[in-house]
Amino acid sequence: MSEGRILIIDDGKGPGGALEMALRMDFESVKSFSNPNLLPFYLKTEKADVAILDVDFSGVREGEERGLYWLREIKRINPRIEVVILLEEEDVMLGERAIEEGAANFAFKPVNNRKLVASLRSVVQLKLMKERCELVELRFEGVKKEILQSEPIIEGSSVPYNRMMHAVTGVIDTPDAILLQGETGSGKKTIARYIHNQSSRRNKLFLEANSLLERETELGGYLFGVKKRNYPTADPDLPGKFQIAEGGTLYIPEVAKIPLSVQEQFLRYMEKGAVEPVGAVRSVPVNVKLLLGTAEDLKSLVGEGVFHEELYRRLSSKAVEIPALRHRVEDIEGIANFFIAQLCAKYHKSTLRMSARTLEELKLNQWPGNISELKLTIEKAVILCEKEVLQPEDFMFRSAAQSHLFKIPDTIEEMEKSMIKKALERHKNNHSAAAAQLGITRQTLYNKIRKYKL
Repeated sequence: MSEGRILIIDDGKGPGGALEMALRMDFESVKSFSNPNLLPFYLKTEKADVAILDVDFSGVREGEERGLYWLREIKRINPRIEVVILLEEEDVMLGERAIEEGAANFAFKPVNNRKLVASLRSVVQLKLMKERCELVELRFEGVKKEILQSEPIIEGSSVPYNRMMHAVTGVIDTPDAILLQGETGSGKKTIARYIHNQSSRRNKLFLEANSLLERETELGGYLFGVKKRNYPTADPDLPGKFQIAEGGTLYIPEVAKIPLSVQEQFLRYMEKGAVEPVGAVRSVPVNVKLLLGTAEDLKSLVGEGVFHEELYRRLSSKAVEIPALRHRVEDIEGIANFFIAQLCAKYHKSTLRMSARTLEELKLNQWPGNISELKLTIEKAVILCEKEVLQPEDFMFRSAAQSHLFKIPDTIEEMEKSMIKKALERHKNNHSAAAAQLGITRQTLYNKIRKYKL
């Protein structure tokens, strides 16, 4: 049985009843009725994919040709229903007019059931295909709208923020590949999306290539595509991320982790605007905006021989520095308030605000995880807070005088001292528990305490 819900409409003189019986074995639903005046009611109450219309109706309105009035009525009431016209062979001109006015097809009477079933199946499949395409398009538009609205730039006033945004503005529509340099969690992906959303490519795809595979061949295929001829297990001309992002923007989060052989492909793309799929004998032209992120010092990696020197030279001339959050202390209040409002809405909480002490604590922290860490910290606090004001204890912060939670020690001795101090504080000077946490003996702990005068 094929998909398809069929409505048969005639004036009681046509083959409606017999046709209904003949089609029931072939479609999921077949119904017929013989009073065209009830057509508006039936079309609003019955779900149908195709209406079979017997055009042998006369005297509907003065000057109206047979059946065309009812065709127009069907299309007016529900334009998504396809219409197949039944007519006499001598009325072929009327059938052509019906198609011009929106009919999907016509068939001659007496009806050849086999041919009619084949025709109806084609009409139904075409209709369902159109609907699926429309659904995909609607979903794509929804996803695109969501992408355009997601991860907005949280405006700041600090000198590092303004310097970054000045650099970003200068590269939005340049065709060159752009390097986004910044610590983990500093917002490189957000800046990449912002560049895309502000560019002339905003209505095209923004694609992130974040599955950096271990094997170079697999990574090459993932990014640049595969030709089936040399790889029988691959789909024919399997496209890579470059081809999928055609016309749009491709963001690669950590270019430092990509092998040298694959880095050379980036150079080829930057020079020729083409990539070479794995197994291909010639390059494939591609047009994407290439954004490459890194938290590493690429210059030092060049010195170590693990990053391509020419690629670094090209990228460094179009680099955007994403400042660490600890260098944007003036912006912390605005960023925190943005996340608080966002997370209150997410967790259906009334709007919370920060106390002055809380803001001071936020500004004193070093935030090695940057904006991502700040957001996670605020999210936990919003979830736990049962009052209207976020206090330092909601964040489990220590006092401002002690707040060196995220300070990175300069020496091994400082790190060891800090770890011992935290363990003692956590276990309220219970030496046995602190030693167990640190993985050392109580005697060793006593020696360390004396050494560091704790």
